Amino acid sequence: MTDPYHCQFCKEGVSLADVNVATDIALCRHCGKTMPFSAIAPIPGATEIDLQNPPKAVRIEESPINGRTIIYRKISPIVFFLIPFTAFWSGISMFGIYGKQIKSGHFDLGNSLFGLPFLFGTVVLVSIILYSLFGRTRIGFPNGMLTVATELGPIAWTRRLACDRSARVSLQMSNTRVNNVPQRVIHVECQGQTLKFGVMMSDDAKSFIAEAVRRTLVGE
Repeated sequence: MTDPYHCQFCKEGVSLADVNVATDIALCRHCGKTMPFSAIAPIPGATEIDLQNPPKAVRIEESPINGRTIIYRKISPIVFFLIPFTAFWSGISMFGIYGKQIKSGHFDLGNSLFGLPFLFGTVVLVSIILYSLFGRTRIGFPNGMLTVATELGPIAWTRRLACDRSARVSLQMSNTRVNNVPQRVIHVECQGQTLKFGVMMSDDAKSFIAEAVRRTLVGE
């Protein structure tokens, strides 16, 4: 059985038998050094996570060509508020500023420039709605890279981080708040570079995906 944790010094496996959760100490039998257990297992419930049983909204695909791919897709409840809000707010502002100009056939530069922030806001809101309904996050591991792609149909924004077995994966507090509660984000660090993602994912999905990323990077 593969050791569930890895020494932060020599990167060899650390057995659960050499961990004292109560005192937050882990011993590496390979190099003889001790370290905080929280430093090598910062993901809540990591030992109980079964990659064969992902939570709702998470899917793992295994391919002999592409390796492991993790996909997250969930319709956010906020979309049911955003749709009527956007229709009302954008409808009034867009018709009041641009609709009247189109209807009259008269172009007013001042009003058109004044309406640009409202137009930009409408584009942002519509983009959030579309992603909430049809978007997904795809995490892949091609050729020693960790890739996180935010996809909406054929459109994708992809971030990349060169990773190896020394990468540290954790859940850390972000500056994003929901109902004034700080949200955790998946944090991956390797060779001084970091990649953060998943702040708006559900909590069970964050823990599962963070642990799946960690196990994949160490070859489990």
